[in-house]
Amino acid sequence: MRRHPRLLRALRSGPNGVHPFLNQTVLLEQQAWWLLSTTVLAVLLIAAAISDVRARRVANRLNLAILIMGLLLSRPWPPALGAIGDCLGGVAVGMAIWFPMYLLRLVGAGDVKLIAASGAWLGIPGTLYASVATATVGGVLGLAWMLRRQGVGAAVMAVTQAIRAPSLLQLRPLDRRERVPYAVAIAGGVFLVWLRSGGLFKLPILD
Repeated sequence: MRRHPRLLRALRSGPNGVHPFLNQTVLLEQQAWWLLSTTVLAVLLIAAAISDVRARRVANRLNLAILIMGLLLSRPWPPALGAIGDCLGGVAVGMAIWFPMYLLRLVGAGDVKLIAASGAWLGIPGTLYASVATATVGGVLGLAWMLRRQGVGAAVMAVTQAIRAPSLLQLRPLDRRERVPYAVAIAGGVFLVWLRSGGLFKLPILD
């Protein structure tokens, strides 16, 4: 390829040796990449939430797609080695926080896989924030679900017992249709953190 010294000198004539045109081009590329990533993440999370509402399960192939797309699209390509490590760390943090919840029968296995896979999009700090957001949204969703299923009186008694004597609270096995579709809360928490942070790279339009 032929080089054009005059053009290169002109492009490098801006502050710090970078022409404003190049800065604008890089900014537009970052914005386009982030919008593409956000769209893909939104579609996958909506699919997971709908699946959980309809069938009370999130398919393994859907969680795998979220994981793979997170590794590929959560930052501009090619990603730095440290960024990949942060992705995998997010997966590990999500699993470490939510697997005990599964052992306590508070969430399903698909829910744990969903938030762990979403950790590939958010990284370690983002997964921690998403866990807090998910627990908050999930608490509101669980209370609304309890009111709908048991009525106000039974719901108030259950909450009172859980606060006063949590060790005496009976956690009976629930039928699949009785379970709270927790993927809705996970999807909401993950997407809120993604929008707030702008993904794993800084984006001026969200700062």
